[in-house]
Amino acid sequence: MGRHSHRQILVFAFITYTILTLTTDIFDHSHPKKNIFKLEKLILREGEEIQLVAFQQRKTRIKEVCTAWGAYSTKAKFLRSGQKHTGDKLKDEIIRDKTDLSQSQLERIWQLNKRSTFHQMFVDQEHSLTWCKVPKAASTSWLHALLEVAGVQDVASKDMAGKHALLREKYPLLATALLKRIMPTTLKFMVVRHPFERVLSAYRDKLEDYERDIKDRGGYYYAIYGKRIVKAYRKFTSDDENHTYSLRKEPTFREFVHYLLDTDVEEYDEHWRPVSLLCTPCHIRYDIIAKMETLSKDADFILYHRGLSSAVHMEWSHKTDQTKKTSDVAKTYFSQLTSNEVKQLYYKYIIDFLMFEYELEPYLKLTSTVSVKHSVSVDEDEKNDYYQEEEEEEEEDENDLNEEEGNDLEEENDDVEKTDANGNEYENEPENEYENQAAQETVDTLDNRAAGNGM
Repeated sequence: MGRHSHRQILVFAFITYTILTLTTDIFDHSHPKKNIFKLEKLILREGEEIQLVAFQQRKTRIKEVCTAWGAYSTKAKFLRSGQKHTGDKLKDEIIRDKTDLSQSQLERIWQLNKRSTFHQMFVDQEHSLTWCKVPKAASTSWLHALLEVAGVQDVASKDMAGKHALLREKYPLLATALLKRIMPTTLKFMVVRHPFERVLSAYRDKLEDYERDIKDRGGYYYAIYGKRIVKAYRKFTSDDENHTYSLRKEPTFREFVHYLLDTDVEEYDEHWRPVSLLCTPCHIRYDIIAKMETLSKDADFILYHRGLSSAVHMEWSHKTDQTKKTSDVAKTYFSQLTSNEVKQLYYKYIIDFLMFEYELEPYLKLTSTVSVKHSVSVDEDEKNDYYQEEEEEEEEDENDLNEEEGNDLEEENDDVEKTDANGNEYENEPENEYENQAAQETVDTLDNRAAGNGM
């Protein structure tokens, strides 16, 4: 009997070993190391060498910012670093910003830079393409494009909620281990935008127009954010010279900004969450950082080199040639803020500003030079009282059609944050999957290549 059992164990072990070996071989042959995607191996069209240099410069910048802000170092080393001016523009700018921030703010930025997430990833394995979705940065255009690639008919006629659900259905979120194996074989990209333009776009789209929110989303954003912001931050009296303004249902842009200033960035909705948290470029090595300012050219490059130029018709929600119009719109809203408020908002998005090389100064020039009426400051006791009262009201409010969905989303976000913060993750050097794979190409190398191509 013992001999028989021993034989069964050996047979079982042999079968298990064979299955595991075959599975590994199949997977490895599907994604061999030689298939790791490298931008510099593409056969370029005439004039694309300049784009390649720009893409490399953007990647180099990200690595420099991540390094300077402690993404690859211990907290102690980060807090000790950068105390002397060096003459390097980026490093000196970082030293200035670090001087302006408190120790707790610095520690929070360092902690957030340690985190990585794949929740915004959409992987098209057939065309070896990975997109990190950044809401309010050409996301609708790319959503339509990927749905077209997946064979979805009449995309434009579907409502936005249906489009987003369909996108995730066509490009399901893969297990982390599988993503880490597949992603290096794909062209990985995201689209970025000036942080303040993105914040303003999110406000105008989601919070400024109550009637539109009711019509398009069943009042979701007003129920989850707008109503709370107004009650927590609005102060007025009946003899206010602009009583109509004070009674408006929607939060003003300034009230929204104060909400952002008082809220941890990890609690932000995805439409105004910093890109550095959505796509974690310190830990995922993107091949292309497309920018709104060069969107048409960048998108054309991506589609052409994935063989999708004829399959996709891109329509841009945000025109890249409307700089003046955008500036005029920004002036209308940022003139409601003080320079100090704008500077504090900058610190909420500081990593995005530095990573993607956007300027703060033009927006400081738009701010009000006099004290702004309708103060939205509120003390902590009032805010706490409000939120307690609001929670009680919402429990009794049977007409809030979006409450259940909102609670589900909040619970999902809580789970993600708990997972991210598990253990002592931030006390040690991170294991950086894509940093170890990063090619050591430089702009000089690309320039040499361009020279060899006769440019």
